[in-house]
Amino acid sequence: MISVVVIGKNEGERLSACLESISSALHVLSHEVIYVDSRSIDDSLERAKALKARCFVVEEEHPTAGLGRLIGAREARGEFLLFLDGDMRLLPGFAEKALMTIAQTDAVGVCGIRRDIYLKDGQEAGRNDNYFGCTQQRLCPEFGGALFISAEALKTCGGWSGDTIACEEAELHARLKDAGLKIVEIPVPMIEHLDSVRDNRGLWGVIFSRRRLGEGQAFRCAMKQKKAGAYVRHEQLKFVFFALDLLAVLLAFLLPGLGAVFLCMLESMQLGYLMVKGCPRAFVSQKLFFFAFPAGLCTYRVRSRSYQSY
Repeated sequence: MISVVVIGKNEGERLSACLESISSALHVLSHEVIYVDSRSIDDSLERAKALKARCFVVEEEHPTAGLGRLIGAREARGEFLLFLDGDMRLLPGFAEKALMTIAQTDAVGVCGIRRDIYLKDGQEAGRNDNYFGCTQQRLCPEFGGALFISAEALKTCGGWSGDTIACEEAELHARLKDAGLKIVEIPVPMIEHLDSVRDNRGLWGVIFSRRRLGEGQAFRCAMKQKKAGAYVRHEQLKFVFFALDLLAVLLAFLLPGLGAVFLCMLESMQLGYLMVKGCPRAFVSQKLFFFAFPAGLCTYRVRSRSYQSY
């Protein structure tokens, strides 16, 4: 049986569309649907209940996506788990392909093509039909909130972390790889993801966004589970650049003239390397990571695991 774990907060009609897509896509497969709600104030719970989902509500005042998935996995009865967010729609045919891939390879989990649809004022403003650029079967370099995985493999690696506000997927992926467990990405449409176009958040909001703070918090989660090395290896380029930037800043402070020259040379080399790799925008992300990572380390805290059935 497949246990589909859906998390959400104030999803409204998007949640109904998500749950209906699951029923349509999995109608020939044995499955159950679990909805974990992060203290919604709309009718999300009523919608989920009406569509026959088993519903649970997180008691933590400031819940995280990882916490919802952790709770859903605890309540799941299936041999396989499919994790979705409430703003996603499952596409037909993926689950069958995922089961076939696991049966034919040594993979314990599968991801597929993610289509992102960007909305502004309720209207489509753009789309990305292959968010992770998957064109052939490969070891999954990264995954988002949509993941098909065996329950046993998830349990073996320690499951989802519930304490980081973002980047819980990367932290889980690092532990899976550290345990020798493979997630495969296949060129089969898996989900449609509805995303809102974000307004200008200002410089402070960009630097210390939830995702960037989450990178430091995810590292603290990894430290707590004695898997910090695995997380660093998973995100090694970011940490190599972070260490070099830190060294350059220290030299610039201790030896103003020489240090400033070294800092300029280092930044030029980083930008050149990323341009050769075809991802020059990552240079900006790396600089933001330099500032936000320490803040994420400082803002980490343990969340309550308590929840109620609904």
